[in-house]
Amino acid sequence: MTEVVTFEQSRRRHHPKAGGSHPRGKADFFNRQELRDILQSYSRGVIAGDWLDYAVDWNEAGAIFAIYGQVSALPMYSIVKRNKSGRRPAAYQLLGRGGVLKTDRTLGAVLKMLDSRRTALVKS
Repeated sequence: MTEVVTFEQSRRRHHPKAGGSHPRGKADFFNRQELRDILQSYSRGVIAGDWLDYAVDWNEAGAIFAIYGQVSALPMYSIVKRNKSGRRPAAYQLLGRGGVLKTDRTLGAVLKMLDSRRTALVKS
């Protein structure tokens, strides 16, 4: 039989620590400016017809923005914001299906690499 569950009950069931204290310290998330920059780059890929969907997630390691190009369980690219450790600032990584493509301390450098990876239309 089917059980009807509210969004809040579902969220607590699958993510019991969501919105609460993180057991290993403060988790990193994308701030408003970072999300704006990522979504601008993502929208250019959607307009070009390269990408179809995205997902945002977080875990102990940091925040993840995954980009999907076709109906698939695996993302084409993932932008990862790693946790700050000590005095070091957060590090950003661009992951492809083959592994790490770029690691940098600035999001702009990672997005520049992501934009260069998109297919380009060529005039004939």
